[in-house]
Amino acid sequence: MVGVDRDQPLPTCSNQISRMTADLQLFVVHAQEAAMRVLVPKLPQEQDFPSLTRRELECLRWTMEGKTAWELGRILGIAEQTAVRHTHNATQKLGCVSKHQAVLKALRLELIW
Repeated sequence: MVGVDRDQPLPTCSNQISRMTADLQLFVVHAQEAAMRVLVPKLPQEQDFPSLTRRELECLRWTMEGKTAWELGRILGIAEQTAVRHTHNATQKLGCVSKHQAVLKALRLELIW
């Protein structure tokens, strides 16, 4: 079990709270990935190098920075739904269940940095 505590009150700005929530979600997925690497041997499909498109990698990089699909669409000049599709496709290709897990796996495989 891991606890997260603060010596200061929570911020009142919704942007700061959203960022903290995103950071905590990434932390949880990272802890799960680390535990899996230690406790479970690599599966054969994990040793294969997945082939992600340039757009899928861009979406993962921006997701790593805490951007939403709407923000991805604005940054990349594409529709929000297209950003969702690219992120979903990358998540599926990496064999992950969430976009946060996909970001961490892509980092581990050095697909993004």
